[in-house]
Amino acid sequence: RLLALFLDAIYLPVRPEGPREGVLVAWGFTTDGERILLDVCLGARERTEDWLDLGQGLIARGLRSPLLVVSDGAPGLIRAITELWPDADRGRCAVHRLRNILAKLPKRPALHARIRAAYWAALDGAASPAEAERGLRVLVGELSSDFPSAAACLADDLPALTVHLAYPLRLKKRLRSTNLLERSLEEVRRRTKVIGRFPGETSCLTMAWAVMDLVIAGSRGLGLTLPDRHAIAGLVAARSVPQTEERIA
Repeated sequence: RLLALFLDAIYLPVRPEGPREGVLVAWGFTTDGERILLDVCLGARERTEDWLDLGQGLIARGLRSPLLVVSDGAPGLIRAITELWPDADRGRCAVHRLRNILAKLPKRPALHARIRAAYWAALDGAASPAEAERGLRVLVGELSSDFPSAAACLADDLPALTVHLAYPLRLKKRLRSTNLLERSLEEVRRRTKVIGRFPGETSCLTMAWAVMDLVIAGSRGLGLTLPDRHAIAGLVAARSVPQTEERIA
């Protein structure tokens, strides 16, 4: 059973000709804190339907509802997560969100540094989702007069941005972003540049799986302490949901 499921995608030149296509990736931490690469599959345009196919494949293989599902803000992906795992907490990648906010600000290094520091201080200094939301809403207020688009970006979907703080606080930096998955995808992209274009989807997916498996397997697990394990067991017991495939059926 998964404590956290992480979902992301990369666009690669899958075939000798034609546009790049989406390669969808799923990996996670089990409730014992172990890392596991779950799936690498083709998703032509990263649509809701593509993510649903990936998720339904995982469910058919026996995956029960994760406690937490973390992703970026792609609308199709969010819709699929909500449909596939309605009982899971949905988390928004905090790193992606910060990038989105900074992209809506003038390119002034001092301003970016100040907003970045305030953003992480609100998340790092909080002991609960509610406390983090209060801190981030203060930052929303500071941004709203001069940078309303950046303020609106930060204010959107705050519960998903802070939900990781409902889990053992020692794990918060591991559960709040898709960073490890992004590093894996960057390594795939780097190796793809050497190849140029793949001869077909089998070679593309095989290489992507092999590279990401190396990166994820080489990273450390959560190293759960006994209090962490007790807290996670309590979350599982409190959730007490039937398997997701039963809900979908």
